[in-house]
Amino acid sequence: MMKYNFKEETVELTKALTVAGIIIVIVCFLLSRFNEIMFWVGKFINVSMPFIFGMAIAFLLTPIVVYVESKLLKNSKIKSSFKRVIGVVCAIMFLVILVGGILALLIPQLYTSVMTLSGAMGDYIEEAQMFISDLSINSAFYENLLEYLFAYGEQIVNVTISGMQQYLPQILNYSMVFVVRILNFFVGVFIAVYIMLSKERFGLQFKKFLFAVFPLGVSNKVIKLTRLTTHMLNSFVVGKFIDSLIIGIICFVGMVIFKMPYAILISFIVGVTNMIPVFGPFIGAIPGIFILLMANPISAVWFALWILALQQFDGNILGPYILGDSLGLPSLWIMFSIIVGGGFFGIVGMFLGVPLFSVVYIVIKEYVQTRLEEKKLKVEEI
Repeated sequence: MMKYNFKEETVELTKALTVAGIIIVIVCFLLSRFNEIMFWVGKFINVSMPFIFGMAIAFLLTPIVVYVESKLLKNSKIKSSFKRVIGVVCAIMFLVILVGGILALLIPQLYTSVMTLSGAMGDYIEEAQMFISDLSINSAFYENLLEYLFAYGEQIVNVTISGMQQYLPQILNYSMVFVVRILNFFVGVFIAVYIMLSKERFGLQFKKFLFAVFPLGVSNKVIKLTRLTTHMLNSFVVGKFIDSLIIGIICFVGMVIFKMPYAILISFIVGVTNMIPVFGPFIGAIPGIFILLMANPISAVWFALWILALQQFDGNILGPYILGDSLGLPSLWIMFSIIVGGGFFGIVGMFLGVPLFSVVYIVIKEYVQTRLEEKKLKVEEI
């Protein structure tokens, strides 16, 4: 039987073309069934939401559990299993205090804001009436207005009623979704407790599954990728939380110094939205400016300038000091990950897009570097 010896370049090209062909076929198939696939993906996500909440809460609270076990109870003679229980209890207490504190600060401020706006509504209406009176030099304006109302009054009422009939089911649907999300969150807390109590067992089961199903090399790469993703998410989430907490406090102090109203409410919004890289402070500034415009337009202008200064301080000093270069992602790719993540998954995508894309960037960078070293090539800048 005749043997053919192909050149290394031919073998590499054949492999590349084969992989590219398989990828193209898979992409075409997915695009042809895109709506159907997204429907089932959305259905699966909705059903799995309590577990998603549980895994997210467990991921966020695990550093507290580890700190309690490895730092506070390091020299204690308590059994390791009981140390874990104490760590989980401390983590859940932190979550309860955090959520309770936020609600305790937010609800009174929301109530005060609504009452203030509703109380000032009469003044706004009176000012509008005075404005209309100044416009109408004679009674012709009112006569035309009444004539229009009589002519189209029935039509206006019908349109209003049909609009209410159309949007009322949507409002009720959103209300039900909100209630379901709250229930999912509480169920997720219980799931998070179970995950944190048995995280080593789940990790061991995951490793057993990998080594049983996939080759050793693939399994080790998946484990390495999982550790890298966990590290990046931990570094980013914890660092961004500390950064946003400091920014919220500085915003509150500045608003108190400048005697701006609704300092707690607006500072809370700024602190939460600051979790979103780059665009976060500006997203948080929009509702703050709107609220202050109702109360005092001059305060809204000062607040906008204050947020601009705060964003510069966070972007150039505080953020780099806390996060450092842990993401290893150039500014262009940070913008790309925020825009793409936000386009696909909204606010959550804007927040998680940066650390997840950092993982993709690091993996591709290492792969390219390894391939260049294998080929003994050195690429210089253009």
